Amino acid sequence: MPSDRWLYALSLSAVASSVAGLLVPLYVVYLGGGPGALGVSASLSSLVGAPGAILAGRYADRTGDRRGVVVAALAVAAVALVALPFLHSVWSVIAVYAVLAFAVAAISPVVTMLVVGDTPEQAWNGRIARLNVFQGYGSTAGLVLGTVWTVGVATVASTDVVQGSLFAVAALFGVGAAVLAARSLPRHDDLHVGPRRASRVAAILSRTSRNAPDATFAYGTNRLFWATRSLSLARLRRIGSELPPTLWLYFGAAFLFFTGFSVFWAPLPLYLDSSLSFSSGMVFALYLVNNAASTLLFGRAGHVSSARDVRFVQGGALGLRAAAFTGVAGVGLFGADALTGTLGALATVGALLFVVGVTWAFIAVTGTAIVSRFAPQGARGSILGAYAALAAVAGAVGGLLGGWLAAYRFDVAFVVAAGLCVVGAAVVYGARRLSDGPAAAADATST
Repeated sequence: MPSDRWLYALSLSAVASSVAGLLVPLYVVYLGGGPGALGVSASLSSLVGAPGAILAGRYADRTGDRRGVVVAALAVAAVALVALPFLHSVWSVIAVYAVLAFAVAAISPVVTMLVVGDTPEQAWNGRIARLNVFQGYGSTAGLVLGTVWTVGVATVASTDVVQGSLFAVAALFGVGAAVLAARSLPRHDDLHVGPRRASRVAAILSRTSRNAPDATFAYGTNRLFWATRSLSLARLRRIGSELPPTLWLYFGAAFLFFTGFSVFWAPLPLYLDSSLSFSSGMVFALYLVNNAASTLLFGRAGHVSSARDVRFVQGGALGLRAAAFTGVAGVGLFGADALTGTLGALATVGALLFVVGVTWAFIAVTGTAIVSRFAPQGARGSILGAYAALAAVAGAVGGLLGGWLAAYRFDVAFVVAAGLCVVGAAVVYGARRLSDGPAAAADATST
């Protein structure tokens, strides 16, 4: 088996993109961008991921030049990271960040090809898990780095120096990732992916869930590429006609609550900065708390969703998340003084975002379980890809809606986000067939 040294390049890239994912919104705010600009940025980064993954994945699959695609995409990402601190226009920053999002999403399906190439199919689970570990540790390290850097440098430097120097550090990681990939990536791999194998890769990917609100495009589009790789228009029509009514209902609920998630996340950096007067270091720390909460609870969420009714688990998690969204809005309404100052407000928001992270673990695990359970066996991978595409589209809609609402009032945006979660939870809770299983649903449909 070839050396895995090239996986460290992906860890370095994950550090850089994780830092940029939160630093860019903070920089947009520093440049004078409002909630509308943050909404457009969040929406655009969600939208460009799918074509990035599909175009790069299909090119690599057709030509076999997977190494070239990864090195080129990492180089483009590095150039974008180097350019960002030299831009002083809100819209130019948003445009270059979209290029970065496109490049990161393009890498995702191709590195999956590389990580399972030259390995027996029975070893794919372990190889994909190893890939996720390298990227997951990199993303977490990026948030830790951002927190430490913005807290430490802020004590001796101004905001523009703090942000500019952190951009420089992120760019160093990005350039390092491109150089290490060029030096260590295997020259070729042997992976012939037919429809059955593509479906298997999609199924394996569906069992790993990440948190990073700003990195959805990278994970979701990876699953989307593999799930749709072997689809034709005729097969898509056949899958649509065979999709159980219960799953159509669940997809409707999922679109509502995924939209609500983005309505909350898109304007959040500006809210924390302008309404609560949190420093950049505090904002990084809050996102780190959120990420750690979901990461720590994914295992527990799997056990609970296996032992309990998924309808109640997901409905409860959505309701709890809606309450946390409303709580974050309430912190701004009451003000920091009512919570014993800035530190009290920080602790309160940190606790609420910890709850948001915990609920994501349960929502992600139960969502995949529901789709996997009700999807026809021969189309399971494709339908999981459709679920990922739905999340990306909802993310784009929610980003624009969140920015538009927050331009009026932040608390209105957060309450709307909570409302969409509650409506989605009500649909999930009311769909009793989700508890019965696919067989019962089919029987009920035929009578």
